[in-house]
Amino acid sequence: MGKFDGIFDDVVVNAKAAANAVSQKATAVRDASKHKFTAAEIRGEINKKLRDLGALTYKENVQNIDMTKEIEQIVAEITELKENLSIINEHIAASKNQKKCPQCNAFLPKNSAFCNICGAKLDEEPRDKSECI
Repeated sequence: MGKFDGIFDDVVVNAKAAANAVSQKATAVRDASKHKFTAAEIRGEINKKLRDLGALTYKENVQNIDMTKEIEQIVAEITELKENLSIINEHIAASKNQKKCPQCNAFLPKNSAFCNICGAKLDEEPRDKSECI
């Protein structure tokens, strides 16, 4: 039975490693889904604020009412929401192994040499010194 104990131990170790890998992948997928949901909520809130901004601008122009403070407040809220959305999108891109174009801020595969949106040349990732001969 001694030789079977070694094989059984190997099977148990491999099963634990596989279970750990599956657990990590499931966690990554769950986190990515949460980020995507949060991004969708923020985009919805931005759209609502933009509609409110349009309504205030229309009211100001048609009724000659000074809405400057209200407009500034909504603009500040939209700016903050866009900053939060940018952070969430960067988390999503990192989980998808993507990089951001410095010109147009589009997210692209890490190995892209040029942006497929604006055509900008992308800097290569710094190489490990160990890769150099």
